Amino acid sequence: MKPPCTIVASQVLPAVRVVVARSLIETHELKPTLVASKMGLTPAAVTQYVSGVRGGRLVSVIQGSKKVGEVLDGLVEELLKIHPDRHTVMAAVCELCRAVRKERMLCQLCDGSVGVVGADQCDMCLQLSR
Repeated sequence: MKPPCTIVASQVLPAVRVVVARSLIETHELKPTLVASKMGLTPAAVTQYVSGVRGGRLVSVIQGSKKVGEVLDGLVEELLKIHPDRHTVMAAVCELCRAVRKERMLCQLCDGSVGVVGADQCDMCLQLSR
């Protein structure tokens, strides 16, 4: 079984990047190069997130959560500032991970593809909540 931090890094964060990059580009009409700078990514990576080449399987799952949506909106608002506060950004990312665990969104991955045997045997979210 993969460690929880690997699953968060490989599935949750890419899904968050998709939603944030799409919002900044499609809704707020920022250029991909500016989005890349604000997100600490390359312009090519931003293009891949927006186009769906990168992003993970949790995009639709996280978009279905009211709490995660609120945190993502706050993250986007912070990134829209001329000088985003890195502490506020990091706090939002931590809050996103807490919400994902609390709402058991990682259960969407409990099909063996990330090293978890099955949803009926998975207690990852419960373990991470402690």
